[in-house]
Amino acid sequence: MNSDTDHSNWNIIYPTYLDKDSTTSQGRKVNLSIAVSKPTLEEIKSVLEHLNVPHILEPRKRYPRNWLVPGRVRVFLGDHSVYLSHNARLEKQLLNEVATLISQLKTRQTSISSSKSSTDKGSGGSTSSKKKPGKKKR
Repeated sequence: MNSDTDHSNWNIIYPTYLDKDSTTSQGRKVNLSIAVSKPTLEEIKSVLEHLNVPHILEPRKRYPRNWLVPGRVRVFLGDHSVYLSHNARLEKQLLNEVATLISQLKTRQTSISSSKSSTDKGSGGSTSSKKKPGKKKR
């Protein structure tokens, strides 16, 4: 993008908007069924490049409700002179599409399969449900 272009009116995507571990009051904007666990800026960037959406990474900016997670992405959704509700619908559709595509990334698929295989190996122990003695009657 040009450095002389004004990006202040572009929409913003924080990773918290797509995070499965966040609640709606903490800032999640997508449905829990399509949300992903701990999305990164690089994953969001690769999905936006795949969708050919103009965007700018701002890695030093932070989400005010969760300032421990660094980064945000500015996204251009079109001219803001059209109806505002139309842009809100576009932003919601884009967030849903980004969350869906992040869950389908190859890096996500390999990490999910490796974590499942490691949990399958570790569940071989026996669990005994020995009852603790209670209070004795006099």
